Amino acid sequence: MGVQERRKMEKEKIKKEIHKAASEIIIDEGYSKLSIRKIASKIDYSPSLIYNYYENKADIVLSIWQEKSSIIINTMSNLKFNDSNEETNIKKLFKTYINLILESPEEYRAIMLNNIDIIKKANFDFTEEEKNSLKIKETKKKYDKYLEEGLLRHIDTEKYAFFSWISINGFVSNMVLSNNKDKEFTNKLIDEYLDFMIYGLFKNNGK
Repeated sequence: MGVQERRKMEKEKIKKEIHKAASEIIIDEGYSKLSIRKIASKIDYSPSLIYNYYENKADIVLSIWQEKSSIIINTMSNLKFNDSNEETNIKKLFKTYINLILESPEEYRAIMLNNIDIIKKANFDFTEEEKNSLKIKETKKKYDKYLEEGLLRHIDTEKYAFFSWISINGFVSNMVLSNNKDKEFTNKLIDEYLDFMIYGLFKNNGK
């Protein structure tokens, strides 16, 4: 391994430690109590080193969210649907998103479940920006296709795409807060929730 590769790995390691420490402080004390000095003390680095990476605490929080958003967007964009059953495909879409969030519950809890101004734009509201987001646009496309094929009840596809993601984020938030470590129970609950949600969309009632 070359010098540049080692430096890159070291930088990524430090960033992960900063992200982890910031998330833990937000969860334990709230965003208002987060500071560069506290993060530095928690991971035994100097504040000046952290300032080499981030301008302020808001910059750190935004970096955490952008990193996770990038992973989610890339994964969802490259998701392959091979099943001929469209109900199975839409369930796969939603389940993939839920599982991606649940892979990093502490960071989600710290960032999304706190009232942080810089992240508010990522929350679900009825703004044009949110309606034009990848998740809403792609889900609406699928609902439009299913409606044309006669698979769905007569619905406003844009509204239902939006409502679907509101519902899913609410479900994810509750799963994160419950902190249940039983994977079998969690998987069963996710399947049952998605079956319930899809039941209301398709003409054949999800069967």
